[in-house]
Amino acid sequence: MEQGNIGNPRDCFGMEESDCSEHVSVDINVLNKDLACSLRAKLRDEPPSLSENCIFKVPGTLRRRNETSYEPKIVSIGPFHSEKERLQPTKKIKMWYLHCLLDRFPIPPEECLQHFVGKIRKLAKRTINCYAEKIDLSENELVELMIVDSCFLLELFRREAFLVPRHQDDPIYNTSWMLENLYHDLILLENQIPWYVLECLFKLTVSGQEQEDQVLIELVLGFFQSMMLMTVPAEYQPSGCEIKHILDLLRSSLLSSSLDNRPENTNWELFPPVTDLLRAGVTFEKGTPNNILNIEFSDGVFKIPPIRIQGNSESLFRNLIAYEQCDRYGTNKFTSYAVFLDCLINTSKDADTLVDKRIIERGLSTEDLAILCNGLYNDTLVSEYYYGEVSKKINEYHRSRWPKWKAILKRDYFNNPWSFSSFIAAILILVFTFLQTLFTILSY
Repeated sequence: MEQGNIGNPRDCFGMEESDCSEHVSVDINVLNKDLACSLRAKLRDEPPSLSENCIFKVPGTLRRRNETSYEPKIVSIGPFHSEKERLQPTKKIKMWYLHCLLDRFPIPPEECLQHFVGKIRKLAKRTINCYAEKIDLSENELVELMIVDSCFLLELFRREAFLVPRHQDDPIYNTSWMLENLYHDLILLENQIPWYVLECLFKLTVSGQEQEDQVLIELVLGFFQSMMLMTVPAEYQPSGCEIKHILDLLRSSLLSSSLDNRPENTNWELFPPVTDLLRAGVTFEKGTPNNILNIEFSDGVFKIPPIRIQGNSESLFRNLIAYEQCDRYGTNKFTSYAVFLDCLINTSKDADTLVDKRIIERGLSTEDLAILCNGLYNDTLVSEYYYGEVSKKINEYHRSRWPKWKAILKRDYFNNPWSFSSFIAAILILVFTFLQTLFTILSY
């Protein structure tokens, strides 16, 4: 049996047996010590996941469904994609935006920047802990990245709201494709910076007309209004929890206050799609528009708040779901909603019905809409399904016979005035025939 390099017999040639044994033992001890030292150097004194982590790289199991939904197209925000070659051209725009912001201050740019650096440097350690992956940047590089990216965002939001003038040669507003891609890039989970960094620089650059407490929140929501899932302007209701980043703010503004408490029934129960429910007598109505997750079902009536689905909606959906899957403190509200949509919409016919009922405002074909809904929650874990009770009620109604009979009667006999008249005439003929027969029998 081979012994590798541990004690070659030829090394012991000319030695007594005891000397040879001692030599082999020394070699083994040296190897053991070297391996122990090497292993010790690899140990971590901190857990790989910290409680402060709120900005994550999307797991490969989720990415494989649609890689482009998680990748920035034109701009990098934060450290995860900052070195990618294809995103470097927008660095020129970032530096120009920073110059425009500094140029509005009465003090020299160097003095402004020195003040910015001092404030953000104090947040550097906390900022590193926000990222769930190792950041290969020095402290100076991280501080510079946070200042440049944050000021770019603040200048962009202010220009969108016309709080500062738009330059006639601004490439973002001169080319519509850039703005559309920015909507996509700025909501990505991997393309976020901590909200407190953004807020800190906002306060350092605030003007006299921006003194309201929630003006930064309003600027951000105003910028993303055209791609939000709600059909009415989104509003942020403080819940006592700190905003973590822009994607977290969008999620909070979309969440329904009625779903704040965890549901009692969290059983994952699938139910039939729209077309099957229609045959069973279910009717669909548009619910309250400012509460998109508040879905109700009672006595065969489905109330679903209207939702807007368009080009960037898949990226928003997928990144909200990825955020819920990665955040230890998150809930499964949007993941549950994705499961619900997948049950409800199976084919383009299902989507057509919801569009006709104005429950879905679409910017996609119904075929694409059905494909989108059918794959949103794949490879996710739904530990708490928020529509367990609603799904249970739907299935109980669908299994009962009377709703189906009622639906058949309505479809076959009451779908137009002539059918209804024919049905009534047939009933009257049956009644008169029965009475005639009865009187004939009684006359004998």
